Amino acid sequence: MNNANSVPFSSAKMAPGHHVAVRRERNISVEDFESKFLIPQCPVVIEDYLVELPQSNWSVEYLLGRISSNEVNVRGKTNQDDYKVGKNYTLRTTTFEQYISDMRKGNARGLSSYMAVQNISKAFPEISSECEMPKYVKKVHNGPFLWIAHQGHYEFCHFDPSEGMLMMIRGRKRVKLFNSSDLNKLYPNPLGSKGKTIQSRVNCEQPDISKYPDFGHAQCYECVLEQGDMLFIPAFWWHQVTSETEAVSVNVFFGDAGSNRYLSRHLASPSWPAFRYWILNVVEQNRQYESFRRTLERLPVCVENFMLKQYHEVATSEQLNFLVEMIMEYVGVKELPEFTQGGKHPPPLKIRGLRWR
Repeated sequence: MNNANSVPFSSAKMAPGHHVAVRRERNISVEDFESKFLIPQCPVVIEDYLVELPQSNWSVEYLLGRISSNEVNVRGKTNQDDYKVGKNYTLRTTTFEQYISDMRKGNARGLSSYMAVQNISKAFPEISSECEMPKYVKKVHNGPFLWIAHQGHYEFCHFDPSEGMLMMIRGRKRVKLFNSSDLNKLYPNPLGSKGKTIQSRVNCEQPDISKYPDFGHAQCYECVLEQGDMLFIPAFWWHQVTSETEAVSVNVFFGDAGSNRYLSRHLASPSWPAFRYWILNVVEQNRQYESFRRTLERLPVCVENFMLKQYHEVATSEQLNFLVEMIMEYVGVKELPEFTQGGKHPPPLKIRGLRWR
């Protein structure tokens, strides 16, 4: 990957270390995207791609004309330090029009709110047909989602368990990314933290290097997304996003075409340690519940169902055995409890806390 040469961080707000510019491309073919970026797990900005997609028309004014009365879920307390390290936030329901009004007035509520991860087909059915997937997205895992942020919004650093495409519809965002192999350098929140993502305890804007010294050795990949740009974020890569202007964006989580290519890629290094941490985080979310014993009784089926639900892929028997043994070692059991009775379907491994994390 022919990135710009590494140079020292110039901003006083950044940790010591080095950054590299995320590679930028235009008119890249699907074949080149997969061979140069998807499979090697390298981020890339595809410039001016969105002019080809109908959602490029989604200015705030256009959206107000279409979905002003629709209900949206809005995060609160997003300007507090706890939010910047992925600990917690509140959630309230309001209308799209009211959210935009607060944001543009710059009142206290507007400056502490974020309309994040709105499922377009569910929240905005009136415009869902206008949201077309990029040609590089072969199999959608989740989404697409609409995000609208006020100028200066800082989104906590985290990683997602799927590949992501971030489409910049209006405005400008600065994105910092860190390799999945830098798992420990980003100080993930403890196993069992709620939600589908893994959050970093580091505020990338004002990192406390005395408290998180290894962060100073993590290489940062950085880019600015302008209107029309699209960023590929590899699965399990840490990313932190700051809105430099009022910003409208769409994202989608996806994986490889086929029934097992995604799992096969991520059950190998360099992303495996982060993938393992993510799976064990879900295990720990469920471990406190009485139903977890029944989950253990039929753990291979539970893991198989979980992978099918999350990734729309069928794990091989070898992959299932590998994952089951990893979970058994983590929870400290040498043999699974005997299954004596129960329904047709075992208790699922649930991702808990999705509404507020």
